[in-house]
Amino acid sequence: MIKKVVKEYVLKECNSSRNAFGPAFVEEHLSVVAEYAKKLGKTLGADLEIVELAAWLHDLAAVQDLAALPRHPALGAEIARKVLRAQDYPEERTDRVARCILSHSVPVRKGGGLPEEVCVSNADAMAQIVKPVYWLHYVYRVRGFSFEEGRDWVRQRVESNWAALIAPARAMIEAERRQVREMLKL
Repeated sequence: MIKKVVKEYVLKECNSSRNAFGPAFVEEHLSVVAEYAKKLGKTLGADLEIVELAAWLHDLAAVQDLAALPRHPALGAEIARKVLRAQDYPEERTDRVARCILSHSVPVRKGGGLPEEVCVSNADAMAQIVKPVYWLHYVYRVRGFSFEEGRDWVRQRVESNWAALIAPARAMIEAERRQVREMLKL
């Protein structure tokens, strides 16, 4: 089964010493993105297999090399193509997964791309809102920000992601967002 193969590959990469995000990235981000992407997929009528594969693979380029972070959507799409082709996954479906990865960094609006792109990109933003503790770890430990820089980065990320989410995504995480805003004193 392709989902099992992909997930095992991603877990192996996340447990590698080269993963600057740390092994917690799986539970604190990737699995959260996969969960929300599938929920949105059910709501929007997206192909759930495409959504789940893209959710697991979307940050793989940055996991493999933190220096790739500025280019990780494009590099991640190429990695996904290689991984999926190696499993003889159909080319048209591989292209759809790659499109989701290419567009995941900013929430895609309904009608602005494939339904699967809308799901994965919004789920990525949702995960960044609902898991602020992980992102605090990221800004201080991984990026080495000062207290003020890190706090402001996380605050800005929560607010900008929220503003960009589609309505069904907002509805799913409204309670968590209120708690995060209170915690971050927004």
